Amino acid sequence: MSENLIFESIYTEDLYQLPSKTQIIITKPWSELSEAETEQLTKITEALRQRINPKLKLDAFQVVYTPILDLSTWIEKPERLIYFGNAIKGLNYFELIETGLTKMVLSESLSDLITNEASRQKLWIALKQLFPA
Repeated sequence: MSENLIFESIYTEDLYQLPSKTQIIITKPWSELSEAETEQLTKITEALRQRINPKLKLDAFQVVYTPILDLSTWIEKPERLIYFGNAIKGLNYFELIETGLTKMVLSESLSDLITNEASRQKLWIALKQLFPA
């Protein structure tokens, strides 16, 4: 009996892979974000949901605090990642970066975005590439 036939007889139901949530990485704890920073993040996720991809649901995002972004330590890599924090050596802000299974966009911190219209526009362009219509 072939291995495929044995496998098919053991697992008779269809298997589905649930889409992974887009990881939003912040480099300071949620409790330390100012009201303006949480409002900025809310605006970004709402814009993504409503303008770039109306199919996205609110639970399509997962906010994760980590002081340093190091994907090599992650067991499960997200399909998409948005990073708000200090610059990472060798990587540029506001560009679509593809590493293996993960596509990501790096951005300045939320507090820096609040006061920098040019950076918000660059971020928006990069996010459109991360979430093609």
